Amino acid sequence: MTSPGDVANLAGADAGGPGRTTIADRVVERIAARAVAEVDRATGVPRQLLGVALGSTDENTPARVSADVDGGIVSVHVMLAVIWPNPVRAVTRQVREHVITRVEHLTGLRVADVDVEVSQLLTATAAPARVQ
Repeated sequence: MTSPGDVANLAGADAGGPGRTTIADRVVERIAARAVAEVDRATGVPRQLLGVALGSTDENTPARVSADVDGGIVSVHVMLAVIWPNPVRAVTRQVREHVITRVEHLTGLRVADVDVEVSQLLTATAAPARVQ
């Protein structure tokens, strides 16, 4: 069950109609994770237990995403890996812009910030290149 703090109230957007629309944090997290997957040269990171990776990373590994929806404003945190030897700053800029575009387009919420944490650099053999 979703608590009131975990959903966005979009009553202002629906003021003319009956009822209201709410969007849960988890929905925004899923949209943002899919947006990261759409960016070439960025991939997710495996879960870790006591510093040891659980599983391997490939192009299908989802990025770890958390989101906080407060009213109509969203803050997103993304943890991902960049495929070596791509420029980290350029990849994170592209991820940030794409997450903002997708979340705002699909939810109607305003994204205030997207923090991107690069926790790994992967060699091209560890994470196969995506088709462009």
